[in-house]
Amino acid sequence: MLVHNWQLKLAALALAAMLWVVVSAEQTSSQWIPVPVEVIAANPDQVGEARATPAEVSVRFSGPGREMWEMVMRPPRLLLPVREVYTGERVYVVRPEMVRVPGGPSLEVRDVRPVRVRVRFHGP
Repeated sequence: MLVHNWQLKLAALALAAMLWVVVSAEQTSSQWIPVPVEVIAANPDQVGEARATPAEVSVRFSGPGREMWEMVMRPPRLLLPVREVYTGERVYVVRPEMVRVPGGPSLEVRDVRPVRVRVRFHGP
């Protein structure tokens, strides 16, 4: 009885597995993902090299599982705008609005940790 019409039973099992993958990809999930910090200076000629510490932060994203998987192909970035250049080191507060997610309009940035990033400026 188990092997009777085995091709049909195998096709039904494959169809059920495919349906499960499609439905689970649409469920909303939340996940912490490491995101690199990019320092963006208002006047790039003034800044030789600006190094952020830590170089990446943890960001909690919320959205459909399908779009979480798409972030692997197009990783997000945290853009830290710097209006004035200082000599030495300066601490900046990072906010969820600073995270840029390519594509994925239904992904939401919930939290960023740590909330402070040190930036060391080196002359041009």
